[in-house]
Amino acid sequence: MEDYTTFICFNLKTTNKKVEKYLTSSYEEFGINVAQAFIIMTLLDRDGSTLTEIGHKAQIENSSLTTMVDKLESMELVERKLDREDRRVIRVFLTDKGRELASRVIEAGTSFNQLLKNSLGQNVDSLLESLNIITERLEKNI
Repeated sequence: MEDYTTFICFNLKTTNKKVEKYLTSSYEEFGINVAQAFIIMTLLDRDGSTLTEIGHKAQIENSSLTTMVDKLESMELVERKLDREDRRVIRVFLTDKGRELASRVIEAGTSFNQLLKNSLGQNVDSLLESLNIITERLEKNI
C-alpha cells in the first residue's frame, strides 16, 4: 500500500492546517478568526458587497457566512444596509471601526503572505498556477 502521507491531498491538508493555525494566532489579537478576516478583506476591496458576493470571493459557505457577519456586526465592524435600487438586496459595509481594523488585518495577512513567498522562492508563480488548475478541475467534477 502506498504511504498516504505522500499523497498530494494529505500534504495540502497538512499545510492548510498549519497556515490556519498561524493565521488564527495572528488574527486572535483582533478578536476575529481567519474567515472573518477574509470577509473584512473582501469588503476592503469591494465595500457594499452582498453576502453572496462575499461568500464567493472569500470561499465561505452561505450558512456560515451569515453567522460570521452577525458576529462582525455585533462587534460594530460591519453594517448591513438595504440596496437603494432593490430593497430585497442587502449589502454589507465596513464601519469606520471596521475600516481601521481592516488595515491592520491586511497588514498581518500581507506580512504572512510575504513570508510564504520568501519560503517558496521562484516557485511561487508556478505553484499558484498549479493550485488554480486543480481548483478549476475539481469544481467542474463536483
